[in-house]
Amino acid sequence: MEIYNIDDLVEDMDGKFSLSIILAKRARELGFYLSAKKNMERTSIVPPLIENYGDDPLEIAMQELHEGKLKFTRIKDNILK
Repeated sequence: MEIYNIDDLVEDMDGKFSLSIILAKRARELGFYLSAKKNMERTSIVPPLIENYGDDPLEIAMQELHEGKLKFTRIKDNILK
């Protein structure tokens, strides 16, 4: 597991709260994906956007964000998608 500096990850975001929300949402999606893959079930969730990944959904989400493959769009004030 690589350890990322939070300040480096926050540079592309509005702040630490936005960063935590985005990472949590993506990690939850990846958790469902990894569970479905393990049980050999079909899923419509986007698979990990990186090539070499482990079993920790949060680690995968952080690596996706670090590599610039994870983006967010603000749809309303104080709401992220």
